Amino acid sequence: MNKNLILTIARKDMKATFSSKKVWVPMIIVALLLCIVVPAGIAYFGIHFDIVGNSAKDIEKPINAFIENFPNEDMRNTLIALPTLGYKFVYFFLTFMMIPFFLMLAIINSMVTSSNSFVGEKERNTLETLLFAPISIKDLFIGKVVASLIPTLSISFAAFIINLIIVNVITYPHFEVILYFNSTWIILMFWVIPILVLFNIILNVLISAKVKSFQEAQQFGGILVLPIVGIVISQASGMFFLSPLTLFLIGAVLLICNLFLIKLVTKFNNRNTLFQSQIH
Repeated sequence: MNKNLILTIARKDMKATFSSKKVWVPMIIVALLLCIVVPAGIAYFGIHFDIVGNSAKDIEKPINAFIENFPNEDMRNTLIALPTLGYKFVYFFLTFMMIPFFLMLAIINSMVTSSNSFVGEKERNTLETLLFAPISIKDLFIGKVVASLIPTLSISFAAFIINLIIVNVITYPHFEVILYFNSTWIILMFWVIPILVLFNIILNVLISAKVKSFQEAQQFGGILVLPIVGIVISQASGMFFLSPLTLFLIGAVLLICNLFLIKLVTKFNNRNTLFQSQIH
């Protein structure tokens, strides 16, 4: 393994990514909307503009029933103690419903960067030159994985930190607790998301090495968004909740899947195999 060559490939790919506004601008916009604007807006309006009148009475009964059946006792007691429906909705949304938003951000951004790996080289007519360069295919794959991993995790963590600051400035005077500062979010940000991003990147790099166009690569990679949609529905309906244990197990399963994908990468440790997958 040649670290200098790996870093050179990673820097080259990151430069290509951020030199195109069509790539990095949507990544930033998605992060701003999903993980900063939406939670900040819900926090502010949910706290300052509570539901009143007949509308409040109509939805109060099902919401209270939902809270009474909530599986986590501590969270159930916290929600019951909150004074208004707006407070309850804001606290629940920010604590649980924001989890799929960060998972979706990680998947979308890692898909954008990694799908453009080998396909991008082909579309820029640089793949042949790269394959004939004095670098092993293993180092080439690692360099492209690193080139997607760094910007994706950087944007995810930056969005989380900004979100944590803005949301808690809005909510702390009312809840008197720092949101996101618990075991669920620590496991999510430092265990699940890095492993999920790595899984998605390796998968998309493999797909990118097989298909002929960037659009094809994104279509295959976009399949991973579907489970996140399922999580959103399940969380909102109360079917199940992403507890710390559940998140830890998800990370463990993804780690095993990463090991499996790494074995698949070894099948491409041959210039002829990779060249034929792109040219023919």
